[in-house]
Formats: sequence, structure tokens, C-alpha cells
Amino acid sequence: MVIADVLKRWELLKPRRALLCTGTDEHGLKVQQAADFQDVPPKTLCDTNSEIFKDLARKANISNDHFIRTTDPEHREAVEYFWRRLQENGHIYETKHAGWYCVSDETYYPENMITKQVHPHTGKTFMASIETGNAVEWTEEKNYHFRLTAFKEKLLEFFRENPNWVTPPSRMREVVNWVENNLEDLSVSRPASRLQWGIPVPDDPSQTIYVWIDALVNYITYAGYPRWTPGKENRGGWPADVHVIGKDIMRFHCIYWPALLMALDLPLPKRILTHGHWLMDAKKMSKSVGNVVNPFFAIDRWGVDTMRYYLMYNGAMANDSSYSNEGVVESYKKGLQSTTGNFLNRITKPNKWDVSEAVREIYRNMLELDIKSPRAQAFARLTDAHQELVDSLAESVGQDFDNGAPKAALRKIMHFLGESNKYMTEAAPWNLSNNGERDYTRLVHCIYLCAESMRVAAILLQPFIPEKAAEILDRLGVDSKKRTLEYAKRGRDGEYGTPKCKTNQSMTQQKTSENEIQRAHCDFDTKGVARSAIREATASDRLSLEEEYENQISWRTSADKLTFIVCKPLSDGGHKVSAGVADANEHMVGDINLFLTPWEDDEEQDDEARGSRQRLCVGEVDIMIAAPTDRGRGMGKAAVSTFLWFIKKNMGAILAEYASSLEDGGVLEIKELLVRINASNEGSKALFKGLGFEQRGEVNYFGEIELVLKDFQGERGVSEVQEYRELPFDRSGLAA
Repeated sequence: MVIADVLKRWELLKPRRALLCTGTDEHGLKVQQAADFQDVPPKTLCDTNSEIFKDLARKANISNDHFIRTTDPEHREAVEYFWRRLQENGHIYETKHAGWYCVSDETYYPENMITKQVHPHTGKTFMASIETGNAVEWTEEKNYHFRLTAFKEKLLEFFRENPNWVTPPSRMREVVNWVENNLEDLSVSRPASRLQWGIPVPDDPSQTIYVWIDALVNYITYAGYPRWTPGKENRGGWPADVHVIGKDIMRFHCIYWPALLMALDLPLPKRILTHGHWLMDAKKMSKSVGNVVNPFFAIDRWGVDTMRYYLMYNGAMANDSSYSNEGVVESYKKGLQSTTGNFLNRITKPNKWDVSEAVREIYRNMLELDIKSPRAQAFARLTDAHQELVDSLAESVGQDFDNGAPKAALRKIMHFLGESNKYMTEAAPWNLSNNGERDYTRLVHCIYLCAESMRVAAILLQPFIPEKAAEILDRLGVDSKKRTLEYAKRGRDGEYGTPKCKTNQSMTQQKTSENEIQRAHCDFDTKGVARSAIREATASDRLSLEEEYENQISWRTSADKLTFIVCKPLSDGGHKVSAGVADANEHMVGDINLFLTPWEDDEEQDDEARGSRQRLCVGEVDIMIAAPTDRGRGMGKAAVSTFLWFIKKNMGAILAEYASSLEDGGVLEIKELLVRINASNEGSKALFKGLGFEQRGEVNYFGEIELVLKDFQGERGVSEVQEYRELPFDRSGLAA
């Protein structure tokens, strides 16, 4: 749904009328069997499930114009009419059918697509589909068939004339190969004695229409079929610009569907965009295995735009992708926080320059750049090069969308934002803000180009992260009517620069309500205020603290990370920690981490400062106490105090390991320790301020504040804890 929504929102940017239809296919033997198993009527089961998917669409901010259900009365009317037209035109005939049928896939497979397999647990042999691995059974029955083979040459001719009809190209090759080598007439009904839950064949209640004939017609139902005026089908949105489907249902959409439409002389969809599956632990997600992600939990925990960004940036079209909570955090920190949020904050520094003034000077007053001095000429070359990137971005992103590659489009935008950050660093506007008229001219040009870069990128990001992009444009003061592709070019808007939101606090309140990135930053509450269990739960239903612990162990190979598991106090106050006992699942309460990164400071740009900066690093502290019942008991304060003392005691070894992972290997010290906390988290703020951390700056774009401990190793740094002991870790119990 997210891919389809991104494509629709892109069309709206053009601006162009765009419709998005999604829904639920509700008939078929699988649904009938599931309802029987739950001892409920099939319609009751479908009513429940369709509401879940409707809720998910709303939760994921899907802008669908219609949610169709194949149990809708108007859809049944369309299917019955479609069937009669096929029958009247001689495309359907009745015969006895024998073949391998798969209930899970709801389709017959030819003999060359079947193989014998052995069940890994029972050792029993069974016949299965080579394509999906699902079990098949030999079935002999009398039913209706569609003359699919009669359209073989017409299909192949269409594919030759439209080689990009299915994307990515590897999928197109699969479709052509299937038509050339595996095409058979299609069984399009099932005996009603076996399948009652479906639409009966018109004038023959002994047969039920095949679920995929029923399901595919939904695309034209919403477009007004069968009440079309010939030649004016597009008034209802047909033919569709694109169908977005998973790779497992290609045959139905890319072979059966076009042949059925050809049979009735109806227009074909203009493109089929296929995508891979999301895996977990390199395995297909399965409820029976337990490696599934609850999308509602994931959105509640990470935030809707964070999840949309992660799925679009990392999801693969040609291949499968692997989901992980760590991947979500990393994607957020690198893409939304470090690249996008950091660039926006650098541009909108109120105490250094005025964006609206820069826009006014360049757009209205045509302030020209002085390029007489070598320094000015170097600045001009740097600026000209980045202007070319800004000028070409929208067209390049548009080409990716035209080619059915929204992921490539997003990555291109994010790469551009990375280059924009580099431009600002090299142009160093902080060195130009108080140095006379010549530097003022360069300052204005620099800030204007940076603001234009952010404005253009934010317009293009709207299909992917609509809420965040809107906040960026509000922060820049861009008029709501100037957020289309027409304005996604340098110099197209000369009336922005004053934020639409009055204060940072108003943005903070909005951000806090979205509850984004609870796990990525400190979320400990010393007052024991219980948060929603969903917000604290992992996005994956199956990930426990024990599994989190096992995952953290793998981080030991990363020189820039230091991780400890926080456990409940030892019951006997003993002299060792026994593996599997003191750190058993029921004794774990959370984790605490240190992340090391090179020190960067926009204000230091001279050669001496650059050299010294390379020998400094920043340590970011991150703590998570998982269960609300473990909060408000002093564990957070004890964990942080002990952790900081450990870092101070072992500073030499920690920095030596980190330095060994860097190219120059020259880190001398930690410049400062910092923690990022949600601005509304009073408990966490009190905890760290009580340990000597001080707030730096205002609330940032993501609704967070930074607390910093600068004199880490000095007199005002970490004070000695009341009691500190290092105990041996006894692994002997594990061997037993």
C-alpha cells in the first residue's frame, strides 16, 4: 500500500488527478476453510479482517480514494456481467478438468511445475509447487475453462511492443517465459459442492466463479464497469496507470488479467509494478514460525513517516528485503535525523542569519556575487557546482518515477541532501556572518542556496514522508500553494523564509504526539509514569529482551559501540554473575549504550581547528528500561551512573579500540558526552541534569533536546558512584 500511495502522491504533485484504490479479496476456498476453523460465517470473518486493513491504511497515512471489498453488491454485479460477456463471445467452455491444485495459492499448476518434497518434521513425502513450495493435491472435476491458449500470440506480441510493461525487467522476462512454455487453458470455476463461498456462475449454481476471476475484476468495478460509455472508460480512472503487486501474484495480473481484458476488447493497465517480499532473519515471515512484524505496533513505536521512509528506502523491487528493528533505527538516524534534520537546523539558525532576508536579497534585489578575489572565485565555483545539482534534481527524480523506480527516486533525494550538507560545510557560512559587506554577499548566496536545496528536496519528499515534509516546508515558511513540482526548482519561490509555526514548542507538541523513535533515544521515566505497552513493545511480536540481549552481543565487533544489559540487583549480593541465572530473561530490565562518532563543529573551520577536531570524538549515551513496572525504582539512575563511571575508568582502552577502526587512528579524547531526549520526557531530563548534563540549544526538528556533559574527565565531570564493583561472569552454567 505504501508504494502505491507514494506513486499517487507523486502524480498529485504534478499536479494531476490521481485515484488510489485498495481493498480486500474476500472469496475463495482459503477464506471458507478459515471461517470453518473459527466456527464463524465467512462474511463475519471478512467483515472483521477488512476493518483491520482499513485501519492499517489509515494508520499508514494511505491516501486511498476507495476501499473495495469483493463482497460488495456492485462488485458482484460487475463480475457476473464480465462472465456473461466472456461466455457470449465464446471464450468459456465446459469440460472435465484434472490437475494439481494448490489450496494455498488457489491455482492449478502444470505437471512441470510440480515436485516431490519431504516434510522436515514428519518425514512424509508430498507433492508441492516448485514456485511457492506449497502442497498440491490431484483434483478431477467438471468445471468451466477460459481459452487462455488462444491469446498466446497476442500476449507475446503485446509484450514485444511494451517491453517495460512489467517492472523490474527480470519480472518481465519471467512472464514472457511462462507464456512461451507453460500456458494452458485456465480453469475458471469450482464445483459449488467444494466451494460455496464465492459468486455463483450465472445460470449454473452448481459452479462457483474462480476467485481470481472475481478478484481481478475489482480493478474495473471502481472505475464504473459495466456502466461504461464505450470509449470513455477513462472517466472512471481506467485504464489504470499502474497496478502495484507482490511478486507471488504476477501470473494472475501479468498473464490471466491482460488475456481476459483482450477477450472483451477492454483497455489494459499501462504498467504492472512488482515488488519483493519482506523477510525476517532471512526467512519469509510466517505466523506459525513467529517471525512476523505487527505493522500497528511498528507504526506506534517508530512513527508513521519513519516506517514509510524505512520501507521505501530499503524495500527491494527485484529481490526480497530483510526487516530488522536495528535497521529502522539506523535508517532514521542516518536519513531523517543526521541528514535531513541536521541540514534543516543548520539552515534555520536564528542567531546567525535570516533565511527570509537571504531569499529577499537574491530573489528580489538580485544581489550579485563579487568574484574578484581568489577566495570569492573558489566560493563561486563551489556554489555553481551545487546549483547544477539543485537544478537537475526534480527532473532526475521524475525520470525514476517514470521508470517505476520510486526507491531510486528516494535514494537520489537523500544523496542530494547529503551533498547539500557537504556544500554548507565547505562554504562555511558561520565564518561569513560578521565579516563585512563582501562576506555578507557570500553569506546571503550560501544561505539562499542551502534554503533552496532544502525547499526543493522537501517538495520532492512529500510522497514518501508527507507529514515530515510538510513540517519542513512549514519551518521554511513555504506557502501551501507552492508545494507542487512546478515549484521544485531553484528560483521558483521568492516569498518564503518566515516559519509557518510560531515557535519550536508548537512543533514539539506535534512531534511528541506522534511518539516517534521511542527506542532510539532515552525513554526512562524516574517517576514511573507508565507509557503505552505498544510504545514500549518491540515492533516485532516475537522479539523479547532475551533476544534483544542476543542481538546486542553481536555489537561486540563494532568498535564505535559499547553495550551493557541492565539487570535486576543480585538477590544474594554475591561475588559473581552466573550466566543464565542473574541475566535470565526475567531479570533483564533494559540496556544502556555508548555510541562514538567523530567530533564535528560548524564553527571550527581553520586548518588548526580541523587538525585538532580529527583527534576528538563525541559519545552519545542511550538507555532503555523496557517494562513500566521496572521504572521509578532508581534502576535508570543507577545504570547511568555506573555506566559513566565505567567509561571514565576504562577511557584509554575504549578510545584505543575506537581509534583502531579509523583511517587516521588519531582519537585522543572524548570531547563531550550527550544524550538526546524527547522534550516532553521530564523524568529523563531530571535524571541526566541531576548527573551534571546541561541542555544545549532549543528543541530540534524531531522534538528532542540535547543534554551535554562537557568536562567529562575534569572536576565537573562524572563523580564517583557510591558503590562500584566489577564481578566475574561465570559461563559454566551455560555449558551444563
